[in-house]
Amino acid sequence: MSLRSEIGEQPAAVARLLAEGAADARRLGGLLSRAKHLTVAARGSSDNAATYGKYLFEGLASIVTASAAPSLVTRYGTPPRYGGGAVIGISQSGAAPDVSAVIAAARRDGALTIAITNRASSALARAAEHVFELRCGPERAIAATKTYTSSCVALAMLAGAAASRPLQFADLPQAMREAVDSEPEAARIARKIGSARALVVLGRGYGYAAALETALKIKELARVWAEPYSNADFAHGPRALLERGTPVLILGARGATERETRSLAAALRRRGARVYAITDDEALAAKVDDAVLLRRAVGELLSPIVLVVAAQHVAAHVARRHGRDPEKPAGLSKVTRTL
Repeated sequence: MSLRSEIGEQPAAVARLLAEGAADARRLGGLLSRAKHLTVAARGSSDNAATYGKYLFEGLASIVTASAAPSLVTRYGTPPRYGGGAVIGISQSGAAPDVSAVIAAARRDGALTIAITNRASSALARAAEHVFELRCGPERAIAATKTYTSSCVALAMLAGAAASRPLQFADLPQAMREAVDSEPEAARIARKIGSARALVVLGRGYGYAAALETALKIKELARVWAEPYSNADFAHGPRALLERGTPVLILGARGATERETRSLAAALRRRGARVYAITDDEALAAKVDDAVLLRRAVGELLSPIVLVVAAQHVAAHVARRHGRDPEKPAGLSKVTRTL
């Protein structure tokens, strides 16, 4: 099993989750709808999925959503009061001790607890009252691909159910297939990024999580310093670091942020940056130096799941440009246990 093959499995993995997990999503979403607040505990790629979930739960279901600080439980012994709310723990392996510790503390406090994991018999699943299984099958590549996108889909299913406003997933697997097939375009973008030792990755709103995950993949696979920002946060100081020739990768979709993203791309080019995009917005693609243009639109809320698939290809090809083997990223293992 290779990284490329697991990238290619994502449309089928998501289709299976949508079909087999629909009843679980409706049941758990109904429970979440009664929560006064929501906390999400996760690390790494799962934490990037949690950021996407924050936008979904707040934007769709109007549930205030926060990211857990696991060290308050595991190092300081001062867990916050979770009662009256819900806590979701996300871990593909279910073996993250600090995420499980948060779930266990929340359950003791009487909160609704849900584990999103690919292993229904894991420690995280045992700690939680309820389990939403990702149903991905084994993920053997070290870098998370199908477990990341499936976690995002699981969160979208739960948020839609909690809001009684189910999202329209029918076109999502085919849109992801288009992104899988965009590898030649992604490889072209990677060639243009070339041997740069640093780049900026931008996204806004629902797409911010995709920027976080894309930057993480580039760091993991290529050992290149990829810095992710919200478009808005980038304007508040970090853009001062932008030098002529700096590569910038924008993940942008049609929707509420499209005009701003197009304007930002044009402004960055005027400052001498080399600007690339992964997008479903033809107008944005026309304003950058090069783009992976995905033509099967699924709407702004689901687009980050599609864009990140193409970004996985970019990260793998940037790694190869730097002489790295994306199948064996240095210093990493499939399961990371932190306390």
